[in-house]
Amino acid sequence: MKTLITGGTGLVGRYLKEHLPAEETFILSRQDVDIANFYDVRRLFNRIQPDIVFHLAAFTDVDRCECEPVNAFRTNVTGTFNVAFFSEEFSARIIYLSTDFVFDGKKNSPYNELDITCPLSVYGKTKLEGERIIRDNCGNYSIVRTSRIFGKYGHNFASQLPRKLLQGHKVKITTDLINSPTYARDLAVALVQIATSKFCGLIHFCNDGYCSWYDFGLYICKQLGLDTSLLIPVSINDFADSIAKRPSFSTLDTSLFGRKFYKPRPWHQALEEFLNQEIS
Repeated sequence: MKTLITGGTGLVGRYLKEHLPAEETFILSRQDVDIANFYDVRRLFNRIQPDIVFHLAAFTDVDRCECEPVNAFRTNVTGTFNVAFFSEEFSARIIYLSTDFVFDGKKNSPYNELDITCPLSVYGKTKLEGERIIRDNCGNYSIVRTSRIFGKYGHNFASQLPRKLLQGHKVKITTDLINSPTYARDLAVALVQIATSKFCGLIHFCNDGYCSWYDFGLYICKQLGLDTSLLIPVSINDFADSIAKRPSFSTLDTSLFGRKFYKPRPWHQALEEFLNQEIS
């Protein structure tokens, strides 16, 4: 069974490939193919003829998306349409990774799959449009929403925070953005479970529980034996370079995933494993 991973050299993709047979898995980066080019994607599918497609490729820099909406649309919408179109043409099962940023954060309790979406940012809007494209064009699909991904290979804030603190850097960190941390290793396992099942539709996955970014930092300091004075608690409004609006409370309800598969482990347990095994 041939598997194609778009965005395969990114944070999630590098964990995902560990759970797939190397000889039948094709890892694609933006250097390998321009997913926004219809003909490039057609040539790719003609060559590989995949049975399963993990569509992880996305323009994920939330503030840059706000400044570069055309590029965000090109990757997250046009690119997703091309991958979805040829997945259906080749009867491939497609797994699309989405985000908690499709919500506005006003619910004040965990969001489930039936809740109304209302993205605040260009990033959230383009990812939600990607969901619609998958739903409307693919017969065999799963849309997986997740949030605050961290892991060894990440260049994002959640992944780099432990190293910054270990180096003694003081870090401004928000107290008023609350969501669900997700260890990329756990997410990769969940994606494989979903892909190899008969589940079709929308589902949420993240580690169990939720916290503010400040709480996340405090737990890192506790586990690494660092002085919590390295953390400077602030509001998101204190960041002058924060351009995109972010949902203040976008934690995800994983009850459906728990019923269909298993209950995700708590975020602090996943974070402990990450810090103990992958941070040096």
